[in-house]
Amino acid sequence: MCCFSVASAQVTLPIDFESGTTTADFTDFDGGVAEVVANPAPDAVNESATVCRLVRNGGLPWGGSLLQMGEYFDFSEATSIRMKVWSPRQGVRIKMKLEGYLDTEIDQWNVTQGGWEVMTWNFAGEYAMTYDKLVFMFDFENVGDGSDQSTFYFDDIEQVDASGGLTQLDLPCTFEDETVDQTTYDFWGNASQVVEDPTMPGNHVVEVVKMPVAVGWSGTMIGTIEGFANPIPFTEEEQTISVRVWTPAAGTPILLKAELAGEGIYCETIQYTSQEGWETLEFNFGNELPGGPELEVNYPYDLLVIFFGFGDEGVEGGTTYYFDDVYFGEAPVVNSVEAQNASNVTLYPNPAGQHEVLRVAGADAGAQATVVDAMGRQVWSGVLAPNGNRLGLRTGSYVVRIQTAEGVIRQRLLVR
Repeated sequence: MCCFSVASAQVTLPIDFESGTTTADFTDFDGGVAEVVANPAPDAVNESATVCRLVRNGGLPWGGSLLQMGEYFDFSEATSIRMKVWSPRQGVRIKMKLEGYLDTEIDQWNVTQGGWEVMTWNFAGEYAMTYDKLVFMFDFENVGDGSDQSTFYFDDIEQVDASGGLTQLDLPCTFEDETVDQTTYDFWGNASQVVEDPTMPGNHVVEVVKMPVAVGWSGTMIGTIEGFANPIPFTEEEQTISVRVWTPAAGTPILLKAELAGEGIYCETIQYTSQEGWETLEFNFGNELPGGPELEVNYPYDLLVIFFGFGDEGVEGGTTYYFDDVYFGEAPVVNSVEAQNASNVTLYPNPAGQHEVLRVAGADAGAQATVVDAMGRQVWSGVLAPNGNRLGLRTGSYVVRIQTAEGVIRQRLLVR
């Protein structure tokens, strides 16, 4: 009979490696080796003297190390495990796994290269009195070579209420209210955070970095895995979500997914940007992604996930996107200047017949204009003629974007 034993020390959180937890408390497996050592790179994020080093050297793609805890985890209030991480590379997949009567695991990807950062794994909704082993797997799915590039450090492991006691996020999301938990949750190679708008000082937006290791479906939850405080109020008549986005190029595919958190029920729709920079996209869930589930308005969808560059894998250096102002229905204009500009422009006739000439009052002849359909596809582009333009559009709802000296303004157009 072969016996496999795990260290029996009564390890409990928090763990700072300054006292109590030692190298002997770790159980290594499949090519991972954990050792408590001196902090090799103290900085402002982690000034502590002692940390844990995990070296990946051969073995299997899931090699790592684990701690046998002295008590079972209870996530009823403190829903997350937080720890400080140091990695020689950005975009390393770090799997935190809980084992016991059942197993559960969550992946995160680090952002900082060659420096300490704080990372959080959210286990909200997991069973109490079930998990009593904490498993660390760095650079998951790769086999390490024992070099500096396969050497990682972690410290200050604690169980926390990641919301900090703040109110659960709800629509609309403007990321300005400091009493609201603005945490976002990333997967498969994205990394996001709330930052100041680089184009509008004082305005806060979510920055999303699609890292070089990202897959085509890397995404960002707008909020945490617990979803919004209230269901999205979809009806038979209103099925649109507006999101203001910044992308580095026109034609960027952006998929938005509405989910019933934790239930596997969802609906997806896609839009394409019409320009570099900021613009507001309207995602109509009545136009679901071909082949995907249709929107069921009786389901209490309570989570939105945004996928920038959907279908495109990460590129060297990564790609940065931003989003803000997530509204059910049409979003308001973002400032008073834009509002004034929009109010001075009129499309007529509106609604328009399919073969009628569309005229624009309040915008200069020769101004550049584009028209996009409800799926975000550009269906017309040109300059405004003095006597109007015959667009040749099919029946449906459109957004007309007009470039003015003050910026881009938007007007809805209905074609009968």
